[in-house]
Amino acid sequence: MQVLRVVAMSAFFLAGGLATQAKEPETLLFAKADDQLVRHSEGSAVELKDGRILLVWQEFRKGKKGDSDFYPARLVSKSSRDGGRTWDDYQVRVEIAPGDLNVFSPSLLRLKDGSILLAFLRKHDFEKPTDQYTPTSAFTLVSRDEGQSFEPHATVWSRQRMHLCNNTLKQLSNGRIILPTDRDNSAPDRPDNWACGCVYSDDNGKTWTVSENFVELPKRGGMEPHIEELKDGRLLMIMRTMLGAIYKSESANGGKTWSKGESLGVESPQSCPDLLKHPKTGDLVLIWNAAKYDPKWFSHEGKRTPLSVAISKDAGNTWSQPKHIETEPGSAFTNPGAFFTSRGTMFVNYWTCNYEPNGAMVSFPIHLKTAIVDSNWFLE
Repeated sequence: MQVLRVVAMSAFFLAGGLATQAKEPETLLFAKADDQLVRHSEGSAVELKDGRILLVWQEFRKGKKGDSDFYPARLVSKSSRDGGRTWDDYQVRVEIAPGDLNVFSPSLLRLKDGSILLAFLRKHDFEKPTDQYTPTSAFTLVSRDEGQSFEPHATVWSRQRMHLCNNTLKQLSNGRIILPTDRDNSAPDRPDNWACGCVYSDDNGKTWTVSENFVELPKRGGMEPHIEELKDGRLLMIMRTMLGAIYKSESANGGKTWSKGESLGVESPQSCPDLLKHPKTGDLVLIWNAAKYDPKWFSHEGKRTPLSVAISKDAGNTWSQPKHIETEPGSAFTNPGAFFTSRGTMFVNYWTCNYEPNGAMVSFPIHLKTAIVDSNWFLE
């Protein structure tokens, strides 16, 4: 069993301390599912130049195929003028096209030229009745008017067995844009197996190159990768696995090639983590389910609760003790998407649903929640 490697944080307080006591996270129900819109999930947010937060997420109607991952969904948005407490200006951003099951996994990114990039996935219909997963196409849109409108920008790939996770677009210090992806690595001896890598662009997202190798792991492999740039310019990729821990890989050439996967040293069920950097210190921030790995649990090798946060001051080698944003034992909290605001807060969106008595997560209703987190709270 993997254990969380812990590093003491006393050095932080000796270096600067905190002027005031940090506030506890403020959690809010952003979008409540109902009989018509049965799931709200997988979001990404960006701060606009006037201080508003723009949040794009998936809005599902009930469907007939499989679980709600394959229900009809489109991308919609709202904006907030008060740091994420109240929202208005509902807009439909990306609709389902003929041949689509849904539109999935939005990622927003403020580019260095000031424009806003939106990446997303179209899940196409099953090619064969026996298929477990569908082919996908990935696209980007760009906004040059602070999110008022988005126009077509590029096709990242077309009809491949690849997937994206929400809130994963990053721009590196040299201007390269990185978009983590996992691709179907299944074979007769490893059914339902995924490998993690990335696509990257050096021309502001107009053309994209696939990494030369993808990281392979046992069981279901690596899933839902997230990437962050370290202080020395290397890239760190973290991955959801069935192996009892979050796994990692590194790249020394901007995502062109990736090292062999190994444990991050952080225990986890099979659930999606998020990885970002503190804007002032450059320290890594990890958001994940700091829960016990339990291969006997009905789904995902353990509960997707609590939803937790920890930091690393040494490029992911050691991590602080987790602090918990959500702790309800009867609920799952997953697919977090976070960013730091100019207000000094970390804004997080994540979806939630209930557990059945047998440990299964319900397929619907699924609600979207948000949290406003004082940065100093998880540094304490």
